[in-house]
Amino acid sequence: MEKFLHTEKELLVRLREGDSFAFEVLFYKFNGKIKGFATKMVPTQIDPEEIVQEVFVKVWLQRETIDVTKNFQSFLFSITKNLILDHLKSAVNRRLYFVGEYFQQDLFTEEDPDLKFSAEAEDKLLGLIQQIPERRREIFVLSRFEGLSYKQIATKLNITENTVDSQIRNALSFLRKEFRKMAILFFLCFFQ
Repeated sequence: MEKFLHTEKELLVRLREGDSFAFEVLFYKFNGKIKGFATKMVPTQIDPEEIVQEVFVKVWLQRETIDVTKNFQSFLFSITKNLILDHLKSAVNRRLYFVGEYFQQDLFTEEDPDLKFSAEAEDKLLGLIQQIPERRREIFVLSRFEGLSYKQIATKLNITENTVDSQIRNALSFLRKEFRKMAILFFLCFFQ
């Protein structure tokens, strides 16, 4: 039978040594706090239980490097914040994929609520599109708003399809970069 562990430090020492019982005790001691923290921080599309599981998987994988002299709860919250940020960045990237690949399908309607942007996000996107250099923006708008093929755009503007492709790629790269910056700034402010 396992000896009762009295202190968090003792649990952490045992965890570092690969003791699964110490890990289980720490899990039951902290999982509610982590779930509560995650629930407050994540949008409804992200399951806080999934975050909790990922946090403790990371703890187990990094167990040998845990500093037993430092506050374990702070360590857990730090992992949680980073995982939430990763999930949110991933969500932004998925949304930008849809912006890039399916813009012509009118994402701003209410027909598909999973792909619907908020009015604020739509305004920001349209503002960013205005920052794209004029010729690149023209090509991007013809492709994504008017639904023209690369060949049609090339013929209309008397340029090659390769030029159309590279200009659209550059426009999408700019939009992704700017949306990532916005997301990172928002979450850095949010988590301070």
